[in-house]
Amino acid sequence: MKQRRVLLLVLSGVCMPLTAHAYVDPGTGMLVWQGLIAVVGAFLVFVRNPVAAFKRLIDRIKRK
Repeated sequence: MKQRRVLLLVLSGVCMPLTAHAYVDPGTGMLVWQGLIAVVGAFLVFVRNPVAAFKRLIDRIKRK
């Protein structure tokens, strides 16, 4: 059993390349920034407005 693991480790080390030759498009960074800005905007619209509406409701109840 241990010999199989060693053999598998050796074979995987031999078969895998040393370098990745990967390419990241320059537009990927802008896509990440756009996503982060969208998350912040969605948070402000969908969390901030209901909180403000809830506060207005509490103020109305306190006035009565």
